[in-house]
Amino acid sequence: MKRITVNMLSIADSVKGQGVETAYNELINLLSKYGKDDLEIVKNKGLNYDVLHMHTVNVFSYIKQRLTKGVTLTYVHFLPDTLVGALRIPQVFMKIYAWWVRRCYLKSDYLVVVNPDYPEEMVKMGFDEDRIFYIPNYVSEESFFVLPEKDRQDFRKQYGYKEDDFIVVSIGQLHKGKGVLDFIQLARENPDIQFLWIGGFNFGKYIEGYKKIRKVYDDPPANLRFTGVIERNEVNILCNISDVFFLPSYYESFALVALEASMTDKPVILRDLDTFKKIYYDNVLYGRNNEEFIRCIRSLKDDPQFYRDRQEKSRMIREHFAGHAIYDKWISLYRTITERGKR
Repeated sequence: MKRITVNMLSIADSVKGQGVETAYNELINLLSKYGKDDLEIVKNKGLNYDVLHMHTVNVFSYIKQRLTKGVTLTYVHFLPDTLVGALRIPQVFMKIYAWWVRRCYLKSDYLVVVNPDYPEEMVKMGFDEDRIFYIPNYVSEESFFVLPEKDRQDFRKQYGYKEDDFIVVSIGQLHKGKGVLDFIQLARENPDIQFLWIGGFNFGKYIEGYKKIRKVYDDPPANLRFTGVIERNEVNILCNISDVFFLPSYYESFALVALEASMTDKPVILRDLDTFKKIYYDNVLYGRNNEEFIRCIRSLKDDPQFYRDRQEKSRMIREHFAGHAIYDKWISLYRTITERGKR
C-alpha cells in the first residue's frame, strides 16, 4: 500500500507550555513511532502532499490549505467561544477572531476533533457530519511514566518535600477559567496538605484574572507552590512525587494533563463536566465545588485502600489510550480522506 504523505502545519511551539503544543508534539511522536511503513511526515513544507494537516489556525497554514491539490484536514483543539474566561480581549477582536476560526474550519475538507461533543457543534456551524472525525489525544509512555520509589523519594527531598507530605498537583495555564482561584482557596483552607501548580502566565497580562492570580503567585501560602512554565520531563517528575492530580478547570476540550498524570499512576480528580465523563468515564473522581473536591482529596489521603482502587482506575485510563489503538484511528482517518478526496 502506498505511503501517505502528510504535511503538518503548526506554529504551536510559538507559545510554550500550552495544550495545543503538547498535543501536536505527541501526535508527531505517535505517528513517527508506529507509522514508519504507512506515512511520510513533514512539517511546515510546501503544497505537494497527500494531506495538509493544519494544527494551529494561522494565515500561512490557511493559504497553503487553499492552494494545495491534496486533501485538507484541520485539527479542532478548541471552539472560538472556549477562549471566554481565558483571555481578556476586547469583544470586537474576539468576534473577528471567532469569525476567522470558523472560516478556517469550514474551508477545510475534513476536521478531526479531540472532544466528543464537538461534532454536534461543528454541524451547527455548517460542517457536514460525515466529514468530522473524533480521535482522542495521546500521551507516550516515553514522556510520562512511573518512577521507581527510590527515585520518587529522592526527588521529593530535592524539591523540599517530606516523605509523609500529601501533595496535590495541577497542571495548566494560570488563568481564571482553569479554576486556579479555587485551587488557591483550597490551599488556604487546608494547610496540612501541600498544593503544587505547574504552569505559568503563557499570554502574560492578557489572561483572565491576571492581577488576582499574580498577587498570590508572588506571595503564596506556605503550602502552595507555583513552578511557572517548565519542561515536560520535569512535569513527569513532579507528577510522580505528588499523590493526587486535581484539575478544577471550568472548561477543557480534553484535559490532556489528566491523561499525563494517569500515566504516573496518580488518582485523578476533575470538575463534574459532561465532556470529561464522555472521555474518562468513571475512571476519575468528580466534584462540583470546593467542598466536594476536598472531600475527594481527603478520602484519598485517609483511606489507603480507596487510594489503591483509584490508582487502578488511572491504569485503566492508560490502557484505554494506548498508543497502538490511537494510531490505528489516525491511519484509518488518513486513508479514508485520501480515498474520498477533496469535497
